[in-house]
Amino acid sequence: MPQTEVIAPLELIVNRTVNAPRERVFRAWTVPSEIDRWFSPDPRGKIKSSVNLRVGGEYKIEVTVDDRVFGASGVYKEIVPPSRLVFTWTGINCGVTVAEATLVTVEFFDAGDKTQITLTHQGFPNTDARDRHNQGWKGCLDHLESVL
Repeated sequence: MPQTEVIAPLELIVNRTVNAPRERVFRAWTVPSEIDRWFSPDPRGKIKSSVNLRVGGEYKIEVTVDDRVFGASGVYKEIVPPSRLVFTWTGINCGVTVAEATLVTVEFFDAGDKTQITLTHQGFPNTDARDRHNQGWKGCLDHLESVL
C-alpha cells in the first residue's frame, strides 16, 4: 500500500491508506481489545493496553517482545470520532530519551471503502528520537494494516 512520509525537523508525518472503513480504523485506535491486536512495531509483540477515552483521560500501551517490555502512555487532548485523535506520548523503555511528552495527532479520512490515516508526531528533542519513532510508527502501521 502506498505511503508517504515527510520528515521535517523535530516533526514526523506519516500517511497510510488502509483497507477498512473509517469507523473501523478509529475503533482500532481507541478500543483496548482492538489496540491489543496491532499496536506493536514488532509483530511478535504481546500487547496490553488500557484506555480512558475522554479528553483528559489516560491511555497506556505495553508491548512485550521476548523478555523486553516497552510502550507508551499519555493523555487524550482531543477526540472527534471517527475523524481525529490528539494525545500526548511518553515512551516507556523505548531506548529514546525524551524529557517531555511529545504530541501525536491522528486524522482519519474516507478514501472510498478505505481510510487514509495521517499521523503527525511533534516535539522531538532531536533527529535521533524522531527517526527512531519513524521506524516504530512504520512498524505499527504495517501491523495495523495486516490485522484490518
